[in-house]
Amino acid sequence: MAKIDKYEMPDDLYYTTDHAWVKEEGKCIRIGITDFMQQMAGEITFIRVPRTGKDMEEGKTLCTLQSGKWAGKILVPMQALVVDVNKDLAANPQILNTDPYHRGWIAVLEPADLSGGLAKLLKGERVIDWLKGEIAKHGG
Repeated sequence: MAKIDKYEMPDDLYYTTDHAWVKEEGKCIRIGITDFMQQMAGEITFIRVPRTGKDMEEGKTLCTLQSGKWAGKILVPMQALVVDVNKDLAANPQILNTDPYHRGWIAVLEPADLSGGLAKLLKGERVIDWLKGEIAKHGG
């Protein structure tokens, strides 16, 4: 687990530039929000997740989130079919704050081109450099 400043960034995950993490699971990917995003947002009070079975285009909105001081969204990192969503988040969106990398996952997608999609994401040293820039930009 990499710790960059005060933010945890597990080494085995891929990351998007809109502060989502992506975990490869066989032919699917699991997506959630990063520790950086949940700390910057504050207590998350609402999330709208996609419906299971929906075909999502890359760059479209996967989910929307709100806290007392912020509203934002996570974009679909690669064209994919939604195969599962975390139904616990509707009643308890604070799971995104308390356990963003495990119980706070948002959706499981089956990408049309897994390897091509993963190649576009950040991993390893690229994550560290990118997050340091985000911390400087947002005053995290």
